[in-house]
Amino acid sequence: MSDQTAKRSVRLDRELGQRLGPLILDSRGGAILAITGDIPRHFDTDNPGNYRSLIAAGVLVPSSRSRAPSVSVVIPARNPPADSFESLVQSLVISPLVSEVIVVDDASEHPLEFDNALVLRNEVALGPGAARNLGALRSTGEVLLFIDADIISLDEELFTSLRLLTNHQIVALAPRVIEEGHPSPLDLGPSPTMVDGKHLNHLPGAVLAIDRQSFEAVGGFAEDLRLGEDVDLINRLCHAGQLAIYAPGSICVHHPQPLATRLIKAARYGYSVGHLRKRTALTLTPKLRDAPFLLWITLAPLATATLAAFRLRSRLTGSQQIKASILLLDQQVVANASLIVRQLGLPMALTSLVSRRLRRSFTAAMTIELLHQGPTATLYDLAYSLGLWLSITLEH
Repeated sequence: MSDQTAKRSVRLDRELGQRLGPLILDSRGGAILAITGDIPRHFDTDNPGNYRSLIAAGVLVPSSRSRAPSVSVVIPARNPPADSFESLVQSLVISPLVSEVIVVDDASEHPLEFDNALVLRNEVALGPGAARNLGALRSTGEVLLFIDADIISLDEELFTSLRLLTNHQIVALAPRVIEEGHPSPLDLGPSPTMVDGKHLNHLPGAVLAIDRQSFEAVGGFAEDLRLGEDVDLINRLCHAGQLAIYAPGSICVHHPQPLATRLIKAARYGYSVGHLRKRTALTLTPKLRDAPFLLWITLAPLATATLAAFRLRSRLTGSQQIKASILLLDQQVVANASLIVRQLGLPMALTSLVSRRLRRSFTAAMTIELLHQGPTATLYDLAYSLGLWLSITLEH
């Protein structure tokens, strides 16, 4: 492998690489490239699906240098922000990386018009799922890139990462979405992972790329849902045995919003997940086996890290095994703590008033969450928990 290829792999995963150095899963030819601070090593694997747990934990990071697919951009819009929407569309229209741009006007008060983009209009608002489906129906690209109208800018690295979708096992991908000046509830953090129901149970629809054939095979977005249609679609794809990847190596910027709006949005996400829990096969809401004790936060990740080192023992040097295990342990501990705050935060906060054991567990989870995510992101997780349990309570 050339030095140029190795450098590109490190650059695509620069944030995680600066911490400990990840292992890179190269979908071209089904190979794994180990970059754990030592000389890159290359070894074969037949099926990325065999490494789901390691990809989910951020130890194996998807990367690809296969051919670039044709990309159709679909933008559902209803009264979009005037200060940024036109520049977003124009930047995509002139991009050589985009095959076509389709704007679906979902009954905006003032009809949208663009010279170089195909504009489809619904006279009655049908919702984001129906709008995206309409755009997909009229598109021709191999990859469908759905972008919300309140996205300000896209990182060109996103189009590089879309090469992963030619793998035919990885069928959906979302970049990191941030807001200027403060954390965003859409921001899933700097660590790559995949939808597995634990580390991650959805990919946000703000910027979402999907392989066309896989999108059509599951019937597209559920048009009867006005909330959580992106969660539903990704979980149907995963239930079909496909991989959905979170790729924070590319970063997109969302239109800034007040804190109250962001907290309401986080609560709405939680509410939609609670509403969808009977519709999906993945773990969307708490299970009894996820009882959050201190031992579960620490010992389970330690066991997973040990198992990962054992599985990779014939592929890596001793030093690389240690670094991969430390990385996995770190990711698992943080994932478990975040899961507790996000899914069990509200009932734990209430029961910790009368239970010393739960109070210790909740305090430990909150401490890990605050140190890793910061206070604003922790508020988002608590708002998510509020929406989740409100949905569960109302249903019962």
